[in-house]
Amino acid sequence: MKMHIAFWLTAAIAATAVSAQNFPQRPVRVIVPYAAGGGSDITIRIVQARAMELLGQSLIVDNRAGGGTLIGTRMVQLAGGDGYTLGVMDPAFIINPTLVKDAGYDALKDFTPVTLITATPLILVTPPSFPPKTVQELVDHVKANAGKVNYGSPGDGSAGHLAMEQFRSFFGLKMIHIPYKGAGPAVVAVVAAEVPMLIAGSGGVPFIQDGRLRGLAATSARRLPAIPNVPTFAELGFPQVNVQTFAGVVAPAGTPPAAIKKLHAAFAGAVQTPEVRTRLEQLNQFPVGNTPEEFGTFLRDNQARLVKVVQDSNIKLER
Repeated sequence: MKMHIAFWLTAAIAATAVSAQNFPQRPVRVIVPYAAGGGSDITIRIVQARAMELLGQSLIVDNRAGGGTLIGTRMVQLAGGDGYTLGVMDPAFIINPTLVKDAGYDALKDFTPVTLITATPLILVTPPSFPPKTVQELVDHVKANAGKVNYGSPGDGSAGHLAMEQFRSFFGLKMIHIPYKGAGPAVVAVVAAEVPMLIAGSGGVPFIQDGRLRGLAATSARRLPAIPNVPTFAELGFPQVNVQTFAGVVAPAGTPPAAIKKLHAAFAGAVQTPEVRTRLEQLNQFPVGNTPEEFGTFLRDNQARLVKVVQDSNIKLER
């Protein structure tokens, strides 16, 4: 009996290994835990076509917004480690377990890093109809209307939320947070003057360029080529406002190394192609395409840094 059990276990392990070596044999689903039109969604769709060519299979982008990214993130976590379900994650992925008691996952233990696609500075934007035209005018306006001014974000725990809370805390402002189901809906809300301000990523760039949004300051070290008239917080004398965002691909924990290797080759390879790099850079996204090990280190380092932002800004969520 024991010999039969050992035989079948050995056979199962061998079959799994062969399956991983032959990966992928069907389309791969890529979950974005935000509504369409936001930074992470834009990023993966730019990379998608070239990555499919390199992978030799279809990549199906699946937007699963809600719960401050928890719905989509948990779907990836619980999908099983066969390589056929991935997630495109941003800072909310690594900070939500700190902000939300029942987040239900550990970003560093329950997922396997594949590659960091891009790192992206953020931009404080307002509708042109909003009276303040500079950061200082905005600060003065909010202080004169303490507790009455709203700001939007892509969702609880998102980079835009953390950056605005960092901004609010640094200047000692009292504002009301209005979370949306992704950067796309949040940007649309600011364009429509539904909320008067937002710290946005690449999704806000086209609206600044065509005049539908006013860019007040960016969290980058230097001015961004696509919006050269927008100053940085650092040059305005506020380098403490510096949260940036990123988009990276992760798989559920336990995904076979052979599958991770092929996924990495596809996504990182796509990021390194000139046409993809150019499109990303036009949106002020800095292409990366690093190794799974390097992306894992990046996640650990950024988690520690963003936890400090949460603590310094005294961010608390009610869920």
